[in-house]
Amino acid sequence: MKETAEELRAKILSSAIALFIEKGLEKVTTRELTERVGISRSHIYHYFRDWQTLCLEALTVCMQADLDNLKARVLGKPAREQLRLLIDNYLPEVQDAVWQLYGSLWQLAVHNEEYGTLARLMVDRWQQLLADIITAGMAEGVFSSSDPARITRQLGAIINGYSDLLIVEPSPLARQQAMEDINAFITQVLLTPTALNEG
Repeated sequence: MKETAEELRAKILSSAIALFIEKGLEKVTTRELTERVGISRSHIYHYFRDWQTLCLEALTVCMQADLDNLKARVLGKPAREQLRLLIDNYLPEVQDAVWQLYGSLWQLAVHNEEYGTLARLMVDRWQQLLADIITAGMAEGVFSSSDPARITRQLGAIINGYSDLLIVEPSPLARQQAMEDINAFITQVLLTPTALNEG
């Protein structure tokens, strides 16, 4: 059966994502993508204006799926557990390919406005999830803050900072230290006395 235009476009995107995960964003060529999908180069550019447009859309789909996956994992859990899962997601035990795609996006964002727009969009979406978790924790009585928006920004900056360091130089010891530092910050500025006593 012949694929519809929508199915072929989705196949191009999913194949691009798979190649980016396998090889890294910067190392994938149009030729490799055409061979993977089994279509001509002109066919790809029928669906996407240019290579950058395709890359941006594929990154958006991949990174939104990563965020949606975490949202599904935290759904219905207590806020402290949600926060732990979010931090674990940011600081995985080993570098995974999706994590490295975020690193590639940040590098491209420095010199390219469209990649910069995507990077800011994804940061905003992750920050919103963190803000939602903190708000839920306040409603549960385990988190307390006179300025939740500020705590969200601070905690987000700390988590992102350690994530960036671990992308450059991953090690179990560095991850453990990062987790200890982040947990110390949470204990000092976010947990209520009742939550502290509960451990």
